[in-house]
Amino acid sequence: MRHRPPAARVALILLALSLAYGAYLATPPPPGPERAFSISAGEGASSVARRLEAAGFIRSWRLFLLASLVRGEARSLKAGEYRLRRGTPLPALLEVMVKGGPGAQVRLTVPEGMNLREVAALVERELGIPSQEFLAAARAARPALAPPGSGAEGFLFPDTYYFRPGVEAGEVVARMLGRFDEVARGLPWERAPLGLSPYQVVVVASMVEGEARLAEERPMVAAVIYNRLKAGMPLQIDATVQYALGTHKPRLSEEDLKVDSPFNTYLHAGLPPAPISNPGRASLEAALNPAPTDALYYVLVDPVAGRHAFTRDYQEFLRLKAGRG
Repeated sequence: MRHRPPAARVALILLALSLAYGAYLATPPPPGPERAFSISAGEGASSVARRLEAAGFIRSWRLFLLASLVRGEARSLKAGEYRLRRGTPLPALLEVMVKGGPGAQVRLTVPEGMNLREVAALVERELGIPSQEFLAAARAARPALAPPGSGAEGFLFPDTYYFRPGVEAGEVVARMLGRFDEVARGLPWERAPLGLSPYQVVVVASMVEGEARLAEERPMVAAVIYNRLKAGMPLQIDATVQYALGTHKPRLSEEDLKVDSPFNTYLHAGLPPAPISNPGRASLEAALNPAPTDALYYVLVDPVAGRHAFTRDYQEFLRLKAGRG
């Protein structure tokens, strides 16, 4: 008959094992590189804890959740972008997420095609920088590919950025210009059609960004712009009129097309004097590599999908335009 250990001894062994396992779980994982981690608005502590464990920042999501409950901080985790390092003690992680410590960062996502005024409004809303401060910093900037005094319109590269709380306008502008320069270094500016300068290519790209929603149509829109320039035709780009008006309208009226502005390409031949938006990489590439087509016109035939029909024939253009209603 086998001797069984007393119940008290079993209990002590189980307690010791539990304490050892608990100590293991409470010990941070081995140190690792700093990585991004985000908390969404309204996300609960349980979800945050589970994702921290899945990402390898902690060993036990349950222990993190328990600690946040015991400390009364489960409902105080702040939404935002963080830079966290694996191996950080659990209390320090909680402190960062509750107080917005040194690891906290604010995310700013700038969509393609926003103009300077729109970016300024976005920066004010997301970063708390007054739009006028941002506009002043952007207008005083000196992009590498732009003529002196032209400002940053066209060169605030659309991307997702991370900034520390309290960042100043000049730093935000500099980061966006720096990102543009990174992208620009990989583009074949020497192959610009019609011998355009890099700045003029950015102007074309900004119009492509304003006109084309579908990736495959960007080179086609760029080609129409170049074909009309070669033919001495006015560009008649609606997006330039929208820029001149300072607003986006579903459809331009005959009066809108008469707006007195150097950006109105219905009234003034050639390129507008400056970019009308901040184009992304795809539009820059399209402006440098237009499609091999002789099309001179395009008409939006599918507003939902954003699809255009392209043609060289003026009568076909009129039929397409009439069919659009």
